[in-house]
Amino acid sequence: MNEYVVNYLKKDIEGYYFDKRNNEYKLKGVCCSFDRTRKDKALKQAKLEPVSFVKVYSYVNEFLELVREENGFTEKNIKIDTIKLDGKEHIIIDNGILVRDNNWSSSHWNGKTYDRYDKKYDVIKEKFDLERVSDVLWLKFTDKGHLAVVAKSCDINWDSEQSCGLLVQEIGESFDTSFAFVFPLTRQMIRTKAEPNSFYRKYSSEELECAVGNYLISKGVPIIDYFSHMGYKYDILAENM
Repeated sequence: MNEYVVNYLKKDIEGYYFDKRNNEYKLKGVCCSFDRTRKDKALKQAKLEPVSFVKVYSYVNEFLELVREENGFTEKNIKIDTIKLDGKEHIIIDNGILVRDNNWSSSHWNGKTYDRYDKKYDVIKEKFDLERVSDVLWLKFTDKGHLAVVAKSCDINWDSEQSCGLLVQEIGESFDTSFAFVFPLTRQMIRTKAEPNSFYRKYSSEELECAVGNYLISKGVPIIDYFSHMGYKYDILAENM
C-alpha cells in the first residue's frame, strides 16, 4: 500500500469505546446519555469557519487524483460532462458529480449486501463503469455551509434521526438538501494499472472514505460528524503498526 495514502488512514481513538464483550474498539454512539464525545466534537467543529463548497470539492478531487496516480494512472482525469438522474441533468466535473434537487429513496442493508437502493446508483455505476453500485463516496452539507459528513455506499439520505442528522441538530443547523457531492470510486481508484484484475482491491471503499475525510481535516475543513468516515471499528494493532 502506498505510503502517501497510509498517512491518511489513521483513526482518532477518542471517537471509540472498548467493547469488553467482543474485545474490540467500536465507534461511540450519538444517543448515549453518558458519553457526549461525538456531540462535543460536533459543537467544536461548528465553531470553525466553513470552507467553501468549491474548495471542498477541489480537495476531494485532488486527493482522488493522487490515488489514481499512485495506482499507475498518470494522466489526470480532467473533464466536464453530464449525467441524467431522474430525468434531470447533473454536471460531472473531473472525478465527481454535483447532484442537485436531491431525492433519494432509502436503501436497505441485509447484513451482506444492499437488497434495495435508489436506481440512480445503477445509472452512476454504468456511467463510470463501477464494480459495485455501492462504490460511491458522497458528501452533504448544512444550511450554514458546514460539511456534515463524508460517507460511502449507496445510501445518500437526509434522515434527521440518524447519527449525522442528530449531530447537525445538536449544533443548531439543518441539512442543505439542495445538493450533494458524489464521487464514484472507479476501478482506477481501487485497483492498480499493473493488476487490474487482482483478487484483492488495492484500496477498499472504506479506506478511501477514511483517507478522504482525514485529508479534508488536514486541509482545515471542519466536519460535523467528525468520526464517521473513520469507520465503525478501531483496530488497535493495525493503528500501531
